[in-house]
Amino acid sequence: MSPRTGRPIAGKERKDAQIAFRVTPETVAKFQECSRLSGKTKIQLFQEMVDSLYKRLTKK
Repeated sequence: MSPRTGRPIAGKERKDAQIAFRVTPETVAKFQECSRLSGKTKIQLFQEMVDSLYKRLTKK
């Protein structure tokens, strides 16, 4: 049997969905600076922002 190929799964779930945005260079620079200052990856920051917004909007 041949070895499994492709990108290994990081974490508990597959990450095969994509989202694309068009943003200003200023927004990109701010996002990169947030990543640098926090020591987190951009995807970690994005997931935190989405989770925070979701919790705030669905709070009863």
